[in-house]
Amino acid sequence: GDVAQLARALDWQSRGRRFEPDLLHKLKMIMDKGFRLIFFLILCLFFTQKFLSQKNLPFSGELIYSIERVDQKDTVRAEMFIYARDSLIRVVNFNSESGKQELIKHLRLGKSYLLIETPKEKFAIRTNEHLEKDKMKNYTFENKASFKIIAGKLARKVKVKQAQTKNQLSFWIHKKIDAKYANVFMDLPGLPLIYYVPTDHGLYKYKLKSIKKSTPPMQLFSFGKEYKIVTFDEFYKEFIDFPESHD
Repeated sequence: GDVAQLARALDWQSRGRRFEPDLLHKLKMIMDKGFRLIFFLILCLFFTQKFLSQKNLPFSGELIYSIERVDQKDTVRAEMFIYARDSLIRVVNFNSESGKQELIKHLRLGKSYLLIETPKEKFAIRTNEHLEKDKMKNYTFENKASFKIIAGKLARKVKVKQAQTKNQLSFWIHKKIDAKYANVFMDLPGLPLIYYVPTDHGLYKYKLKSIKKSTPPMQLFSFGKEYKIVTFDEFYKEFIDFPESHD
């Protein structure tokens, strides 16, 4: 009897059968699959956390955008320079028609000033309401599975529908830099490298030309005592009254 039982066991082994019961074998398979699933979920969680931490890293350096009207051709040349140092931003717009406009923002303190030079004097116009403008939710967006390189950075396509435009427009964003540094569309999940801004004067396309990481000097995010700090209403009143005082 014992010899016959041992012979049958060796026969099962030679045919690739298991000594353990079927239930134990199935349980082992389930545990193996469960372990692989848990390992996969941990791996996904690790890369998700790593991605999110990279996405929200502060940026310091310089961004240069070209500006082009796309609803019709014109001869105006324009560029935008953005200097950032963590929560400090200075935006400089150059336009062949209107000249230079500058904006200084302190994101953490919630302050912004538009710097204007007139024949009368220099003004720093408080425009803190500009910080809330993007929260009006006048646009929606959806991510697309399309990628390309812009100014040396990996960009992902995002379809954006704005209240002022009839159709969706193709934006391209870089997810490792926060959208707040572009000073527009701050709800987007990354810095817009190509985007469109509708205005009363037409539809304008902004495209990143270059990006450079550096540490701009703190003086770049302040203005001198020669600037008079006013509200927009105060500036408007002074600007309107200015020609009359020189008749």
